[in-house]
Amino acid sequence: MKKVWNELLGFETNDLVDRFVFNRHGRKLNKSRILQITSNFIQGREYFKSAEIASITVKPLLQYYGVMALSKGLILALDISKTEEQLKSSHGLIVKNWNEILKKKDFENIEITILEGTFSELIKVSENKNYLRANSSAINWTSYLKPPISGDIIPLKKLIQYFPDLSDEYYSWLEEKLYFAAVQVIDTKREDNKILIKLSGLLDIQTSDLLFPNEYCIAKTIEFENNSTIIKFDKSGWYPNITQRWNSHFGIGDACVIPALPNDIGLNLLSGMYMISYVFGMMARYYPSTWISLKRVDKGDKIYPFVFRIMDFIDEKFPQQVLDFLNKYDFENK
Repeated sequence: MKKVWNELLGFETNDLVDRFVFNRHGRKLNKSRILQITSNFIQGREYFKSAEIASITVKPLLQYYGVMALSKGLILALDISKTEEQLKSSHGLIVKNWNEILKKKDFENIEITILEGTFSELIKVSENKNYLRANSSAINWTSYLKPPISGDIIPLKKLIQYFPDLSDEYYSWLEEKLYFAAVQVIDTKREDNKILIKLSGLLDIQTSDLLFPNEYCIAKTIEFENNSTIIKFDKSGWYPNITQRWNSHFGIGDACVIPALPNDIGLNLLSGMYMISYVFGMMARYYPSTWISLKRVDKGDKIYPFVFRIMDFIDEKFPQQVLDFLNKYDFENK
């Protein structure tokens, strides 16, 4: 983690941001524009640093401010047509069913509505893309997901399916499993005009139908081979939702197929972590009695181990994801 922040330090300096912008965009920015980029990265690091040592009572709010600051720094670095003043001032998200949730303490049913704001700007500048470590500890692949639009509503429990590394904590919380399968092979250039996806493990019908819905997978077939599942379906413009599992059984990354959200939309890892951080940050900010009660042996506190784990996960992975989007990769130019 220290290595990631050390690399991000380059985006807190005038000279290195000037070099980055020229190498990435072939342009020069004036000192004021560079300062807008560096200031957000500086503030983001300070918020994360403060969150790391803060009490759990305020940690999620500080973490969310750090996530938002790094997001704005990334937006300004990747879209140099924007100035800080032109960025939207709103979060880009809202939870409209807080009253119902706070009464029942069924936090899994929190519904996050997407609006115009920092969230939508982050989706746009990142192209709702994931940089993936597929059976590798280094980035070697990308996946694109159908972006959400303003007005789309995403339940918290469906959002969490984008983070297979949290499957144990999710099960402990809700006694439900997260459905995902690690990708071994994807072949989209077959003579039979089908897409073939080979997955680790023997998938049951329920899992395969969740990951590859019949409404999208035309003429789907399923085969099994040496503890692997092979899915084939006609090319129709549909592609599965693919996210990252950071730590597989061998300590390296896997690209994993997961269920699509309603209307076949998806969220990349950046926007998914932004959304989760927003939810818990706003809970701590506006409903402190509910937030603090999660650690005080009260109704609804079964979510606490999951919350504790996801905040650690965001601490570690969100800055890494920001850095992933700032780097360039040879395989993208092939």
